[in-house]
Amino acid sequence: MKNEKPLRPLKWLLPKNDFVFKLLVGSDDKHSKELLIHFLNDLFQVPEGQSISNVYHQNTHLNKQHLTNKASILDIRSQIPGIGIVNIEMQLENQYNMDKRSLFYCAKIITEQLDEGDNYNKLRKTTAITLLDFNYFNHNNYHSIYHLTEKKTGSPYPDILQLHFIEMKKIKMLHREGKIDENDQLAKWIEFFSNEDDSQWKVMASKHPIIKKAVERLEIISQNPENRWNYEIRQKTLKDITSMKEGAKDEGKIEGKIEVATKMLRKGIGIDTISEFTGFTKEELLELQKNIEKDH
Repeated sequence: MKNEKPLRPLKWLLPKNDFVFKLLVGSDDKHSKELLIHFLNDLFQVPEGQSISNVYHQNTHLNKQHLTNKASILDIRSQIPGIGIVNIEMQLENQYNMDKRSLFYCAKIITEQLDEGDNYNKLRKTTAITLLDFNYFNHNNYHSIYHLTEKKTGSPYPDILQLHFIEMKKIKMLHREGKIDENDQLAKWIEFFSNEDDSQWKVMASKHPIIKKAVERLEIISQNPENRWNYEIRQKTLKDITSMKEGAKDEGKIEGKIEVATKMLRKGIGIDTISEFTGFTKEELLELQKNIEKDH
């Protein structure tokens, strides 16, 4: 019974859902830690013999409020011997501020390390790793690394801050173009985290032993009824966030059109022209014209 393979779930949970991602590599059990250690060794390209061997999580607690709170960030924060503090976040929605957002959270983690009167030498290096489910930077590299350097010489600032951005959608494009090396272990991780096709799990599992373990863990997570329930709650919250942003964007577009139409009416431009330009009906524009005349 011990070696019996678990039944295949009816539907796999998506690893890029931040709740599932945290269960996979952010839990405090040995299987989760093993996956995280391998992922970080591949991401940092740690030389053989110097591999990360342990992680100490700082925020494993997760309650229902985190799942439904639209402002909650289900990140993974860990202290790693020889590396410092590492914060990992899965971000599905482009908020057009990821560069500033990541820097802000890094600064917050740095300041939280010290109490008033503490020696600055106690500060540990802080690394932010953000996995993006959208393209953000104007280059083809899927993994971008930023740190502080001296402008003229390029010499690095003392290693206290590093920002990693992984643009998951670029992996597919680079694969199509044949630009992903077969030995790129990080790419295998990103394929796993971003996959939405249930037929591909077995294929991925056959490519690398540690990815096989990740797939097996995802399968077990996906079978748990409580995990499935919490997953659906989180998915709904994430969809609500997207809908709210789209609604706000559409509202902004309408307000912008009204402003344009108002300016055109005040300049005496014909109703037909304004209708063609803005998409408003003649009746809507005549009503807007009445409101303008009332205001005067």
